[in-house]
Amino acid sequence: MADGLPSRTLLEPDSTRAVAIRSGLRRLQQAPRGITSLPFLSVAEIDLLIADAKGASYRTATPEIEHRGRRVHQDFDVCFPAPRTGAFAALADCLETCLRSADAATGLLPQGIKLNDFAIQRYPAGSRGIGIHRDGRRYHGIVIIITLAGISRLASCSDRAGGGKRRIDDRPGRIVLLTASGFDGRDDENVRPLHTVDQITDGRLSLGFRYEPGAT
Repeated sequence: MADGLPSRTLLEPDSTRAVAIRSGLRRLQQAPRGITSLPFLSVAEIDLLIADAKGASYRTATPEIEHRGRRVHQDFDVCFPAPRTGAFAALADCLETCLRSADAATGLLPQGIKLNDFAIQRYPAGSRGIGIHRDGRRYHGIVIIITLAGISRLASCSDRAGGGKRRIDDRPGRIVLLTASGFDGRDDENVRPLHTVDQITDGRLSLGFRYEPGAT
């Protein structure tokens, strides 16, 4: 089992996971960069998710996006919107249940949070990854990134030039939590942490869950 997690029903929102999410949210409340990771998935669960990801339909991401004069490269294939079916549905349900339980104890997330924005990203070996960026203001509360396979670096940065770059432990079995608009009542730009993916030496397969109020 990844990270020594105990045996459990696959992708079930048990008390161990709920406590882990609650602890993660409290860490984020104090984390200057608004990003942390924690153990969450077993090897068997990762295998189920990889199997479903292999059957997804992908397209090449727009090579470069621009916002307010800032350009961010994107070198990966993406499935978006990804289907909330099979193992993905079980994972999304598990995460939502744990988030709501954690929020009942912390009050850090927007009410009614639902992971209604789901993407799968597949990076080839040697990819440039994705440049330093913040997730959009339209996403609220929390962003969850889950690496399923590959060797790469997910890093937080203190500025858009890459200063203070710090690797985040996103090895398969762990999930990464990033604060988003409205976390702990905040709406400043820094509540959306700067981050990047690079050093992709053996490919990368990852999932991204987000909450966009008003979206179906």
